[in-house]
Amino acid sequence: MAEDNMKMTEDELVAEKNVLLCTVDVVGSQNNSHENLKKEKKIVTGNDKVTPKEGKTESKKLQVRKISPYFCSTQQEEENENTVSFGGPTKSKVQTRKTKRKKARTPVLTAAQKRDEAYERKTPDNTWKPPRSPFNLLQEDHAFDPWRVLVICMLLNQTTGLQAGRVLSNFFQLCPNAKTAMEVASEDIEEVIRSLGLHKKRAVGIQRFSEEYLSESWTHVTDLTGVGKYAADTYAIFCTGKWERVRPVDHMLVKYWEFLS
Repeated sequence: MAEDNMKMTEDELVAEKNVLLCTVDVVGSQNNSHENLKKEKKIVTGNDKVTPKEGKTESKKLQVRKISPYFCSTQQEEENENTVSFGGPTKSKVQTRKTKRKKARTPVLTAAQKRDEAYERKTPDNTWKPPRSPFNLLQEDHAFDPWRVLVICMLLNQTTGLQAGRVLSNFFQLCPNAKTAMEVASEDIEEVIRSLGLHKKRAVGIQRFSEEYLSESWTHVTDLTGVGKYAADTYAIFCTGKWERVRPVDHMLVKYWEFLS
């Protein structure tokens, strides 16, 4: 009886030991499962990637290209220029530019050239009479009066010979000479030459020029108001007859100058 009791006790101890071992295995298994679950549920941040099975971290390198701040701003400006705004005008990167025609520089006389004998005041004994040409320049019909020749040059400024020719008859009927031009009302001159444009400025210039022309103070035509290279060369060709001493630039005046050569 006693032996049976001891045997049962040993069997019970063995059974309890086995139960404890099973419990330990279960707990260890649960811990491992819990750790694996935590690894699987681990949140990946940045560029590190975790593999659930191996538990190793793989670093995924991104290719980073460094750009100078200058090019960044330039690229942003280009994007802004190409952006289409539906509420306003569209800005195009390539804009059509109007071709600006360069103005031809007006030739001017030097101080020494202005004192050339070709531009000297015409003397009473000068009997030069310019010949008629096939070009029919306006000055040819009025070469007998240097004042008229110079006034025609002033009227031809920024206009054509055809336009100026249409007003000459009425103008010289109103102002046949320098003295009359000073006495006539400026408004009357403006009305006659209105079609040429700049009529107010021209009228004032003609009257001022006429006053200076009648004075005895000037020795060279280049001393007078409104007389540039074109008018001075015209004066030398049609009034003093010193055409060989000048080199005109105006295309019609060049033709007449070549006609004389």
